[in-house]
Amino acid sequence: MRDRLTGHWPRLIAVTALCVSALLAVQTAAWADNERGAPTTTADTGNEGDTYFSHVTFTQRGGTDTGDDSQPVTSTNADFEPPVCWYESMTPVEFKAVLEKWYEEAGARGSGTESTYYNMIQSQLNAIQYHQGDDGSWWVLAWDEDALNSGNASSCLYDTGWLWQPAANPVPAGVLTPEVLAQAAYGRMKLPTRKVTLNPVPQNQKVNLPTHVSFAAALPEVSVTAQLATVAATVVAVPYSLHVEAGTSYADPVSCDYTFTPSGAGYVVNSADAGCNVTYRKANAAGGTYPLTAEITWHVTWTPTATPQPGGEAMDDGNSQSQQAVTVEEIQTVNR
Repeated sequence: MRDRLTGHWPRLIAVTALCVSALLAVQTAAWADNERGAPTTTADTGNEGDTYFSHVTFTQRGGTDTGDDSQPVTSTNADFEPPVCWYESMTPVEFKAVLEKWYEEAGARGSGTESTYYNMIQSQLNAIQYHQGDDGSWWVLAWDEDALNSGNASSCLYDTGWLWQPAANPVPAGVLTPEVLAQAAYGRMKLPTRKVTLNPVPQNQKVNLPTHVSFAAALPEVSVTAQLATVAATVVAVPYSLHVEAGTSYADPVSCDYTFTPSGAGYVVNSADAGCNVTYRKANAAGGTYPLTAEITWHVTWTPTATPQPGGEAMDDGNSQSQQAVTVEEIQTVNR
């Protein structure tokens, strides 16, 4: 999978005010080195905001061609949120081109307030040649377009649209680093699901007869690389264990856990000889079924590389799951 976030403008009224305030409210930090105060202007929040979308690329290997549906990873850390924005470095020439494009876009929308604002900013920066020849970097707030369009704009921790940072100063908070890329890659990862093979078959489960589970096909490792220029990070997810839920309290036990066994083809499981197997103790109501859930836990690590590498730093485990309906019947006996 390869996804490139292109630099076009969103049409999302819900995030207009946030985007405009983030990119039109230049703060004192951007001007401290040349003793200019922060310009005062009123953002026209009735128009679209000019948003810089990141050009980070995401490449997934494995997990999308296994025959089963893949799904976005579910982190075992309920508080985990992938980053939706960060600061990307730009040269004076690159930043000048961005401001010129925002100025043109504002004019095309008929937004006089924004056009006037950008004209003022361009005039001030032209006077200092956008810091060309100075030792430092422009940092521009960039958005993950998919995260922004999903309604997660409120998760952005930064409200300064851009700033100039002399090389002698500390790198500002929120800049794009391998760690940030790793979190973004984790958020983009899709993991394969498995409808496990059951014995007896799902349509013919029996009361008091253990349900054996197995995989008909092996599981692959999954990796996602996030990269921008020379900065990269790769997360790797390895299948570790399987959790099976019976889908009803009328089972003993109601759940079982199995650790995967590595094989030449990947990672497999077969519970025929395991010490735990779900056993249903009550048949379904007439016409009903129980939703048996198979949840796979994946160990996830990351490295600051553009390719998968062993021995990475641990991240939160991830989960993927599938369900299938099982029909449980009483075993019929005939007394003679």
